[in-house]
Amino acid sequence: MTSSLPAGYDPVTLEVIRMRLDSIVEEMGIAMIRSSGSPVITEAGDFNTALFDPTGRIYAYSDYVQFHIGSGSVAVQNLVKAIEGEPLHPGDAFISNDPHTAGASHPPDTNVISPIFHEDELIGWAQSQAHLVDVGGMTPGGFAPGATDCYAEALRLPPGVKIFEKGEPVEWVRRTLLNNVRVPALFWNDVRSLVASNNTGIRRLLGTIAEFGLEQFREYTRLSFELAEQVVRERIAVIPDGTYRAEEWTEHNGHVDDLYRVACTMTKRGSQITFDFTGSSEQTGGFVNCSYGALVGSVASAVVPILAWDVPFNEGVMTAFDVVAEPGTIVNPTPPAPISNGHLTTGARVSRLVTKLMNEACRTSADDVMRGRTQGVWADSWTGGISAGTSDAGEYFVLFNMDGGGMGAGAQPEMDGLDCAGMMTQVNNMLPDVEMNEMLYPVLYLWKQLNTASAGHGAQRGGLGLQFAWTLHGAQEVVQTVFAPSAQVVADGFGGGLPAGGSGHEVRRGTNVAALLREGTVPTDAALTAERADLLAINQQSVPIAAGDVFVQWIAGGGGYGDPLLRDPARVAADVADGYIGAETAAATYGVVLTGSGVDEEATARARDAIRRARLGGEPTARVTPGCAATASTPQRDDAGWYCPASGARLGDDPDWRPHAVRVTHVAADRLAEHGVRVRHRDAGPRVLIDECYSPACGTLLEARIRVEEEQHVA
Repeated sequence: MTSSLPAGYDPVTLEVIRMRLDSIVEEMGIAMIRSSGSPVITEAGDFNTALFDPTGRIYAYSDYVQFHIGSGSVAVQNLVKAIEGEPLHPGDAFISNDPHTAGASHPPDTNVISPIFHEDELIGWAQSQAHLVDVGGMTPGGFAPGATDCYAEALRLPPGVKIFEKGEPVEWVRRTLLNNVRVPALFWNDVRSLVASNNTGIRRLLGTIAEFGLEQFREYTRLSFELAEQVVRERIAVIPDGTYRAEEWTEHNGHVDDLYRVACTMTKRGSQITFDFTGSSEQTGGFVNCSYGALVGSVASAVVPILAWDVPFNEGVMTAFDVVAEPGTIVNPTPPAPISNGHLTTGARVSRLVTKLMNEACRTSADDVMRGRTQGVWADSWTGGISAGTSDAGEYFVLFNMDGGGMGAGAQPEMDGLDCAGMMTQVNNMLPDVEMNEMLYPVLYLWKQLNTASAGHGAQRGGLGLQFAWTLHGAQEVVQTVFAPSAQVVADGFGGGLPAGGSGHEVRRGTNVAALLREGTVPTDAALTAERADLLAINQQSVPIAAGDVFVQWIAGGGGYGDPLLRDPARVAADVADGYIGAETAAATYGVVLTGSGVDEEATARARDAIRRARLGGEPTARVTPGCAATASTPQRDDAGWYCPASGARLGDDPDWRPHAVRVTHVAADRLAEHGVRVRHRDAGPRVLIDECYSPACGTLLEARIRVEEEQHVA
């Protein structure tokens, strides 16, 4: 912070109250974990906890799932409107999950909201939200690729449904809910864990107010809002004013393999940013529509780590940016649009889109710190697998496998992206233990490893996604629901970093897995044989998997940062030794020649020169400075215009440097396959392309960006 506290305020008291609020919401999360029986909560941390003021402004928010920032805020604000004038009592609790009316990200993300009273005055709300394993609807688990409207997806609970009154369950509501879900005991236990979380928050907040006094608490929380807003606005102010545009694409709506535009115009003026999603596709009849609550949360998921990475999160962080979205579009749908996977498809595209826009804005900032916030784009696409069936013991089960969170992070200017990092929104991403899933469900894992065909190559390499396989063990058959949102349109790199690999699912039928296990042989990918392998659709439901079949899932990686030819050859050699890349990729993509004893430096220099000549179709006229940093392939601007930092070569003085670059276009899946990266081909419709832009003087890769053929896109 650049300015001091107003006169009369004690910085120690300010920090104690702020930290107390943060510790309260964290303790709420601990209470939920310890009282829940669902591995979605206990193992993967798919929940949030928060405290709000009486009008729905955020006091504090826990570090679990950030896009719940939007859905939780909208849920509280819509509840306040819905119950205006109705009597409220301590011990009341309201439940909601409808994306259209209550702001939920999707129906399984269920909110429980409880009023907080100091004496007889309403002073706030405790809010807990978690993904519940089943909420009814046409498919187990609440994800419905086959749905054509929201009525088929789940039991829809609008704001204002009271689930507890004065501390006791509202019995007729409880009976109605449990009559409409497949796992009623687990559902009710999780609802009780959300109530327990809120009760914990209420007790601790009232204890804090008793210690500091209500008026002092209000004054210092108001000041916390103002200071958080001030810091975010100061950082926005050092980003150049301008209008920035980009787009992303949602794949396959559950019925057809079309592409749906997610467009955004970001306008930065002074210390305010507006994200305007006008131009996005109209809402679709498939389950990829993103609720407005999830839209706001998805914007925040990218903005907060870029601009407010060290700012205590409260309402003040949210006031520095506006979100505009037309009703009836894929980013702000209206009933009866289905919506059960919009947050993990279109919402995740929004986070990727905001990252790309912020990259463009931050790259020319005069502030070194803000320039350092550029990054490769994260995979940001939950790759889902939900299994449902009856075990050999006669118990019905629904496995929502939280291994789907193992996607790679985008590379950073100073380091590689994290492997299996999760989505940008998952601050505390966790993956379930193999032993936990095997203990709770009738599955046996065959392997769980890094997906080496997923990383975006670069001077800093994007994080790798996960790959795993299981077979049934204790059940004869299940039906499977799958979704792989980043299969064809994958995550971009930045500043010459390459895009990453995609996600997918395969069922291998009639395998030899049982024979291998009887022989005591580990069923590796190489040892496994199958009568056939079925590549599943990007989104598909009701897929039968029988005993003896093997289900395989691979997850997308993060985009790279900087031209791969700028990566330290010693790090490339270490990547080969550690199994991250093969020797062929080291040579073809990184230009690194290895010998038995390490890097052949002279041969590597010749190989890199040859790659640069091939890029330009002739001899470069400028030389790359040896030992360049990853950021050296990110075009920069000075008083004379754009230039390539790797060699100092000029790129013109126009507003956009790209017309002055050497541009080559390929089909993305084919081109990335040359780098050992797996991306799914499109069988029909618009092609997914990759545009590569090179410095015309030195051959440095300045940008490699995914693009969909414009003239054929879905409107």
